[in-house]
Amino acid sequence: MVLSFESTGRFHRTPIGFGPAPTPRQDSNGKPYTTWSKANSTTVGVTYVSTHASLDAILPEGYHTDKDKKATVMFENMELRSLPWLNGRGYNTWGVYVNDVICERVSPAKRGSYMAVLFEAFTDPITTGREELGFCKVWAELPDGTTTADGTRTQTASWFGKEFMRLEIPGLVEKNVEEAPAHHPREWGHPTQTGILHHRYIPTVGIPGKHDASYATFCPAPAGKPPVSAYSTIPASDFSKVKLEIAEGKWEEFPTLWNIIEGLRNLEKGEIVEVAVQKFDSASDLISNQRIEFD
Repeated sequence: MVLSFESTGRFHRTPIGFGPAPTPRQDSNGKPYTTWSKANSTTVGVTYVSTHASLDAILPEGYHTDKDKKATVMFENMELRSLPWLNGRGYNTWGVYVNDVICERVSPAKRGSYMAVLFEAFTDPITTGREELGFCKVWAELPDGTTTADGTRTQTASWFGKEFMRLEIPGLVEKNVEEAPAHHPREWGHPTQTGILHHRYIPTVGIPGKHDASYATFCPAPAGKPPVSAYSTIPASDFSKVKLEIAEGKWEEFPTLWNIIEGLRNLEKGEIVEVAVQKFDSASDLISNQRIEFD
C-alpha cells in the first residue's frame, strides 16, 4: 500500500508519523537549502597503489576494478563546517574509496570511484545518508585533525576511546591553490572527478540473507572548477614517511566494526601516489546521487 505522503515529493524517514523529516536535502518547508556555498570543508587524502585482487575482494558482485588502470585506494578524512542543515554546525568523516571501478550491473557499464565505507562522527548524517542516499555510513569517533609546528598532520579514528586508525603526514607545506590535485586530471580515478559508485543494500526484516533493496547508485562529479582556497602537501620524495596505521580487527575491542577494520587492514597498500590537504569553500547535499540499477 502506498502511503499518502509519498505523493508530496518530500523526504520522509522513520518515525513517519511526524511528517517530513529534517535532512540535508530539504529545509523545514521542504525546499533545498540555498546557502551551501557558505559551508566549507577540509579534506586530508592519501592515495595508495594496491592490487586489483586486493581491492576486488571488498567489492560486491557486479563491480570490479578496471584492469587497464593502476589499482589505487584512497583514505580521505573530511572536516565539514558551517553546514546549513545543522544551522552552522559541522562534523567529521573518513571515507575509503576504491578508484577506477566498473559497475557491470547496468548497461552500459558505469565507471567511478567506489565508496567502500564512510565513517562519520555524528548520528544524524549517518541516518539521513544511509536512508536517503543509500551510503555505507558507520559511526566512529573522529576528532579534528591536529597540526604540529613542524607541519605534521594527524588524523585518528576510534570506537569508544579505542583507536583503530591513525594517519600521520609529516612536514606539510602550503602550496599555490592552482597546484591542488582537485584542479588537475589524475592518472587514476577520484570521487570528485569520476563520480561515486555505491551499492545500496537493505536487509529484509526477520529474514536473514534476504533484501528489500539491493542496487547500484551513482553520484556524478560536481560541475565547474573546484573552489579550493588552500592546499598543502609534502614532496613526493617524502611520501614514504606518511604513516597509516590500522589496528587488528578484534571483536573484543571493536564488536560492531571489527569486520570493516580487518578488511581495511588487509588491503594491500604499496607506494603512495598522492598526498593532499585541501580546503574547499563550499559543500554539497549530494542530492545528485541516483539509483542506476532497476532490474
